Amino acid sequence: MLQQFKKSIFGVLTCLAFLLSVFGGMSFSQEKTVDTEKLYSEIAGSFEFEYEGQYIVFVFTVEDGNLMGAPEGEVPDVLQPVEDKDMSFVGFSPDGAEFQFNFVRDDDGKITKCTIIVPAMGAEVEGARIKG
Repeated sequence: MLQQFKKSIFGVLTCLAFLLSVFGGMSFSQEKTVDTEKLYSEIAGSFEFEYEGQYIVFVFTVEDGNLMGAPEGEVPDVLQPVEDKDMSFVGFSPDGAEFQFNFVRDDDGKITKCTIIVPAMGAEVEGARIKG
């Protein structure tokens, strides 16, 4: 009798764990999608950067649920979120150079700054939102 009770409890716990993983995962991923969409729309816009006397405008857009970015006038590439870092993304130039993008909110909660880091060049440049 004790043996059958253990099997029944194990079966119930297994079913419960499965249901929690399925429904809990669905709920979490839906919330994450909504948060991601909201964040991407908040980032979308133009930021101006100055590096060694040169000014460049970088444009961020949202296409098919992806955050895209490129210097103004160029074809945008998908930027991938950096795991465990809110508002940080990574992208690659056509020649394979890595670019890291870190966005910052102001005291009012608006995304107003972006820092671009190019590890291969040891460069870090801060830009300010100019549109969007």
